[in-house]
Amino acid sequence: MAASTPPATEPATTGERPWLVPGPVALAVAAVGLIAAFWFAFEDFFLLQYHYATEEAADWGHTLFVPLIALYVVFLHRADLVARPFRTGWTGIGLVVAGLVWYALTWITPDSTFLNSHNVRSIGVFLTLVGVCVVTLGWRSIVWLWFPLLYLLIFGQRITDKVLLQITYPLQDIATWGSWHMLDLLGYTLLPRTGNAIEIMRPDGSVYPLDVAEACSGMRMLMAFLALGTVIAYVGLDRWWLRITLVLTGIPIAVVINVLRICTLGILGLHGEEFMFGEFHALVGLVWMIPTFALFLLVMWFLQPFEEDASGNRVGRGAGSAEARDVSPARFPRSAIPAAIVAAFAMIFGGASVNATIDALGLHIVKEPVAPRAPLSTIPSRLGDWRQSGEDTIFRDTLVEVLGTERYLQRTYALEDADGNVTATLSLHLAYYTDLAGTAPHVPERCWSVHGGVSIRRPTSLALDLPPLGRETSLLHRGAALPYRVIELENPILGGVDEHPLPVGPIGLRSTMFGDASDPRLRQLGGYFFVANGRTTNSALAVEN
Repeated sequence: MAASTPPATEPATTGERPWLVPGPVALAVAAVGLIAAFWFAFEDFFLLQYHYATEEAADWGHTLFVPLIALYVVFLHRADLVARPFRTGWTGIGLVVAGLVWYALTWITPDSTFLNSHNVRSIGVFLTLVGVCVVTLGWRSIVWLWFPLLYLLIFGQRITDKVLLQITYPLQDIATWGSWHMLDLLGYTLLPRTGNAIEIMRPDGSVYPLDVAEACSGMRMLMAFLALGTVIAYVGLDRWWLRITLVLTGIPIAVVINVLRICTLGILGLHGEEFMFGEFHALVGLVWMIPTFALFLLVMWFLQPFEEDASGNRVGRGAGSAEARDVSPARFPRSAIPAAIVAAFAMIFGGASVNATIDALGLHIVKEPVAPRAPLSTIPSRLGDWRQSGEDTIFRDTLVEVLGTERYLQRTYALEDADGNVTATLSLHLAYYTDLAGTAPHVPERCWSVHGGVSIRRPTSLALDLPPLGRETSLLHRGAALPYRVIELENPILGGVDEHPLPVGPIGLRSTMFGDASDPRLRQLGGYFFVANGRTTNSALAVEN
């Protein structure tokens, strides 16, 4: 007689004994421990990203919702994810360690290198997160988790200005060109376009200037819709060429809608400049997001028939197909708890090492605003032989938005001969940035180009051979390992003498020359540098580091 085989139980399919398989309580404790260890290891990164998302909410506020979207995609795949028992992937510990090492290197390398960057640092966070998933769920889980993990990496962080400005400037030019032609098509009288400024003639003959700032380039709308379009394409479509088509379609849609948004603001601005700023300005952008989203869904509706075969049945199995299936309980091996403990210990050790290094180097992750000692307008009206000419220039609100700070000084100084005739003029521009996170300041060559200037000479760096100023002290600059020098100035309010530190190291001036398209004889020569963290640099992008 043949012996009957008893039915297999759930623990038997995992190859584990029932009393050795971790229970729900143990798994919950392990999950909480891993999350806490992950936060401890990368706390500075998360705090800085939250700072970006809240301080620059108009540009990066959507990054706060990206983790929720990624979790939703995981939820859609839950049936496929738990269809088979999980396996402990011990090789994932190598990814955890590699991510921690990469993350540490981005903090200890000099701030002038490409490694010392928020975006490069995120690669370490990503590798560690992938390693934790492999350790606790096995390599098979990456088949279903690769998209939400990669989605987090690409769309869940602020993109550095080093990368972003290479896209923002061309988009700004396209938005200006499109807005000028759209307003012309609508029947408005326009002056010839100069740079990124559009001038609309009012019925009374006056001119209304419409500046298409960098913030109006459409980059905000483009980033938000690429993030939204990518997840919609992945969830709603199966074929990769259809997904890519839908995502790429979002680019021209965002550009066209942005042109319509700028035209709307320009037309409203003719009836009152209060429509151009504040909450109403943001409201116009929000209103135009509605037809943009509708166009996106229309394109998806148009692409969906390409998913069907000759019989009208949908080809492939999309992300949503797992919703209709029953979800089995997750089954973990007995090695899941030890693996989680090892991964958590590695992250705690790595996080403690990075935090100790940051403290030892005296790094400040999130920089608090520091008010200037005195308003910039208190700078003397006479500097040597140069005397102030006219009143300080007050920028329009649109220009202040482009500049990125309300603390600025725009003043003209004149040099006179013995008879009182002006022989030369000098335009002094000072801007004080303190409360922007990792933002590259506005530079003259971009400003002049936007307003119609013609570049005559590429920007070049000139070393200023200045004599040592002030008195050398024993206090060293930690980054440059050079002693600070101080000058003594009388305190106009309290009396006495105050010591003021000077930036360390040589000062390099970045010079540029522009001409006027309407008068080729005119030349505009500019030179500038920045003071940041006790040192000087002539690169706006270097200020970000």
